[in-house]
Amino acid sequence: MAALPMLDLFRKRGLTSVVYGAIIVATILVFVIGFRPNSGQKLGSIKQECVAEVHGNCIDPRTQRAAYRLLIPRGGSGELLTARAESMGLGKISLDGLVERELLAGEAARLGLAVSDDEVTESIFAGFILVSVPSDNPQLAFSLGVRDGRVNPMLYGAFRDPKTKVFDTKVYERTIRAMTGRSPTEFREWQQRELLAARMRDLVRAPVRISESEAWDRYLDEKSTAALNYIPVRATYMEKYAVTATDAQVEEWAKDQTNAATVEGSTIRHVLVKIEKGAKDDEKAAAKAKLEKAIERIKKGESFEAIAKEISNDTGSAIRGGDVGTKTDGFVESFKKAADALKPGEMSGAVESQFGFHVIKKDDDAKSKRKKAYLKAKSLEAAKDLATKILADVKAGKSPEDAAKAAIAPLVKAAPPAPAAPATPAAGPKDAGAGDAATSGDGGAAPAKVYVADTDQDRPQPLTGSSVNRQAPPIPGLADEADAKVRLFAFGAKPGAIMEEPLRVDDGFMIVLIREQKPATFADFEKDRDTYTAMLLAAKQAEALAVYVKRLRETSKDAIKTNMDLLVGQKRKGDAGAGPLDDDDGM
Repeated sequence: MAALPMLDLFRKRGLTSVVYGAIIVATILVFVIGFRPNSGQKLGSIKQECVAEVHGNCIDPRTQRAAYRLLIPRGGSGELLTARAESMGLGKISLDGLVERELLAGEAARLGLAVSDDEVTESIFAGFILVSVPSDNPQLAFSLGVRDGRVNPMLYGAFRDPKTKVFDTKVYERTIRAMTGRSPTEFREWQQRELLAARMRDLVRAPVRISESEAWDRYLDEKSTAALNYIPVRATYMEKYAVTATDAQVEEWAKDQTNAATVEGSTIRHVLVKIEKGAKDDEKAAAKAKLEKAIERIKKGESFEAIAKEISNDTGSAIRGGDVGTKTDGFVESFKKAADALKPGEMSGAVESQFGFHVIKKDDDAKSKRKKAYLKAKSLEAAKDLATKILADVKAGKSPEDAAKAAIAPLVKAAPPAPAAPATPAAGPKDAGAGDAATSGDGGAAPAKVYVADTDQDRPQPLTGSSVNRQAPPIPGLADEADAKVRLFAFGAKPGAIMEEPLRVDDGFMIVLIREQKPATFADFEKDRDTYTAMLLAAKQAEALAVYVKRLRETSKDAIKTNMDLLVGQKRKGDAGAGPLDDDDGM
């Protein structure tokens, strides 16, 4: 009960402060007008600086600075705090929060919502400072220590006397000046605006509901877990140990038009010597002469790729040795015509286009590309065949380990003999100790390990997946389609089940088995229902608010103007940045 008289006194004091403030301002204006030399002239309008304007409402730099200071993490030196605040982008975050506040407060006023002076007083008396943080990232406010828009200053002694533990006006005024750089009157106006925006947020969140079925479905997704074992059969492994590619095999394979269609065309390369738009004749002549010198160097035996990397002005293709792909669709007409006329292995002369002068070459790489396509196709076939064999053995009762070993047994070859160590000469009277040096130096180093089919790290072998819920990938690194199939299998099949067919993955095929399943139970859900539903509701409300504010920003984009030059907390070139604890607010 002792707190109530203090609350009444605080309310009165807030009104008295406003009245006294008005009298002081009026007195100063009279003094200035009455005693300035040009007192007979009208005062010119004073242009207010705004770091942002929202529907004509000004957010001045001092307000943005105050919000920025409240969001800065505490603890550490001023320089470290400034650097951390700038790296987090708190200057922009604080401004975005204020813009959002103005948009919401404007909507609240349009709907007839209001915040009374008593409500502002009660909020302050409760010990809270309100500051808006953008709603598009719900985790941001949490990480900044802002709960439901409130910064609780308990760590700073709140607004209470340290001895009596009751609200104290002097402590309150001292605290807000230290934390925000605002006067009591300015602070009340700020908090009234924040409370109005908060009321609009509550209005947006209020209709959001979570049904029991929705909560149960989400609970199942998050709390049910499964763990898989899997055996990858990589095409790259099969290419090394199971596929041969003689010239005859490749050419025979390429006779099939279906296979030939998979072979890419010849690689097209070019070197560009650029000419600027509107270049004079002598500039064009110099560019062409430079290109012709490059052509001569290529004809004398220098690599086309090396010349492209050295002098081509088409930087995108230069780093690839002038490679622009295998097709000319989309190229300018003069380039396309010259490139299409080349046969594999041929090179053009100087070709002029709107970009400058080119020399174009078509690689004679059809043979190597046919071989590459053949190896890709055959290794994939071999991977599927091997995966099918392993799967059949596992279904027949073999362990995954034994099935994988049996499948690759035909591929195992004897490792080449290790190179013999160099002979160590006997130590003579003049070179005693030479033998030790020989065995301890490079000559005595162990030969590099030689991998074969049954020791290669990429060989088919059982791997163990982590236990995950339905929202996480049971097997990391799979493409979307394969991942969707694995998730459906992991939580839809019975424990111990094996996927019916080898799964196609980026580099081959995979055999997948369920190691364990732990489905969530409704009994567990009943125990966690209230807490879990409240958590889901908060997340859904945050999402609804973020969507609402996003639409509000989009419809109001023409009414939002910012002046980033006035933004506090943004590091600029050649500037150490605004110190988070500076007190140069003119107070």
